[in-house]
Amino acid sequence: CLTSPGKKSISLEFRQVGDAKVKWSAGYVLYKGSKQAIPIVLHKSEVTDQPPDRPWEFEDTWVEVIGGKVTGSYTVSHQGANITSFTYKSAKEGKEFSFTQDLDHIGEHACKW
Repeated sequence: CLTSPGKKSISLEFRQVGDAKVKWSAGYVLYKGSKQAIPIVLHKSEVTDQPPDRPWEFEDTWVEVIGGKVTGSYTVSHQGANITSFTYKSAKEGKEFSFTQDLDHIGEHACKW
């Protein structure tokens, strides 16, 4: 669960699934108040830090696909389950939005909005 800062904050749920054996990953983003999830596909993943005795840090880029077209991208930096940076960039307008983890709304199977 993530929320953007500011008066008109945006909240979203980010979920990913995958199978490392076949090197496949996909997921979805569900915005608060929306009834339809937006499918996302992993575009690239890079190791950004390899600290000893701790989980590695990664930067993943996901693309959102609506109507068969790429409409934006999400860049996620994470170390284990901890998201250290999360941004969305619109493909059409180039606008960028930053989000932070919203630990108060994490539920067992979904965000508790």
